[in-house]
Amino acid sequence: MMRRNLLLGAAAAVVGRRVAAQPAQKSARIGFIVTGELWPRRHFDEAMQRLGWAEGRNLAIDRRVTGEDPERRKTAAAELVATNPDVIVAAGTLDAQPVLALTRTIPIVVIRGQDLVEMGLVNSLARPGGNVTGIVVRGEELDGKRLQLLRELIPAAARISVLGYTQGPRSVPRAAAIEALARPLGLQVTARLVSEAEELGGAFAASAADHDQAMFVQGSSLIFENQHRVLALAAQYRLPAIYQLREFVDSGGLLSYGEVTRENFERAASLVDKILKGAKPADLPVEQPTTFELVVNLKTANALGLTVPPSILARADEVIE
Repeated sequence: MMRRNLLLGAAAAVVGRRVAAQPAQKSARIGFIVTGELWPRRHFDEAMQRLGWAEGRNLAIDRRVTGEDPERRKTAAAELVATNPDVIVAAGTLDAQPVLALTRTIPIVVIRGQDLVEMGLVNSLARPGGNVTGIVVRGEELDGKRLQLLRELIPAAARISVLGYTQGPRSVPRAAAIEALARPLGLQVTARLVSEAEELGGAFAASAADHDQAMFVQGSSLIFENQHRVLALAAQYRLPAIYQLREFVDSGGLLSYGEVTRENFERAASLVDKILKGAKPADLPVEQPTTFELVVNLKTANALGLTVPPSILARADEVIE
């Protein structure tokens, strides 16, 4: 018994020394800049928790919600940079630009960026080369598929609108590209580009006055933050609309086809985790979505008097009834 107790005591001492020798997980501070409150940043917080980073325990997050005012974005960016965080997380390209203008040393991770190369945030997707990395989403790569879905859903359609945000990095050229893609499908496209939320009502009214039979809604910060207003206007004017993100369909929109939003946050959290553990943004390739989903809301289709073809229902990843 005495010998066993001595052995157990020695073993406990060894384990104790090993535990004491292990460095405690360091605490980290990150900044988070986002245009509006509706952006589901909870996905990022949940992903960070799964990676072992819990706010209030070993993680502090300083958040700034800017709205659409460019000057407010600059002020928010300056406030975050002044705190000298370990990483700054930017919801999108417009959020990242004023941060990069102020620092070339603090790592920046973009959750859902557009044209990070063209906008000068990174040198290339494979080799970012600076202090920025993240996830790039080029919505136009799926625009042809979205147009085909509209054509399939409303075979008799001849006119459609494209709703976009003028401050979006590629809204204007993208609207022109959609027009070119729609021409072989026999669709006439009119761009309805807004510069502020107050113009959304006018865009829908103009579309209805021109007897457009459907609307193609681009993804942008302004449109996302005003999704309930957009959905209400689509219902008011009885305009079938296709969206880039499923969040619109979850809230009553007709159908969407695009990347899985939650995965963007999970990928961004993974990049932040790597940086907090010593990786450099310059060495972390910009990632792109690999999973896409088609979501259909049958309740909304019925309200619009539309019959969703079995061919679309068979391909849908989710059908909301």
